[in-house]
Amino acid sequence: MKRFIALVIAAFALAGCSNFVTDFGIPTLRFHPVSFGPAAGGYQVSFEVQPIPGSPSAYVTRIYINGTPSQLSGFGVAECLPPTTADACPKLAQTLTFAANPGTLEITGYQAQSLNGTVRDITLPAPVLINP
Repeated sequence: MKRFIALVIAAFALAGCSNFVTDFGIPTLRFHPVSFGPAAGGYQVSFEVQPIPGSPSAYVTRIYINGTPSQLSGFGVAECLPPTTADACPKLAQTLTFAANPGTLEITGYQAQSLNGTVRDITLPAPVLINP
């Protein structure tokens, strides 16, 4: 009976503490610059998005460029199973189009939504330069 009471007290203590909430299903992504320069529709900046091994599939709702959301529409990210090498994970090509050269562009983070609906903003440890 003492164990049961201790378990009930521990359950109530943990249930009231928000520090034990975890987000499952948020992918960890890498960004790779591909190209930038004038194009027929204006100035285009292209880059690739790639999950790291072990990342689950999810939906990227925003990419933060220079700290603000870009005009990219959301896109899905495929699962990348752990035994694969980093370069074997699927790459997704993304393109931004501007009327003129926007100057320096850096990807500073992204917002992802897991398959269970959890949304989280991720800040990259270091910005990724996609247009010098």
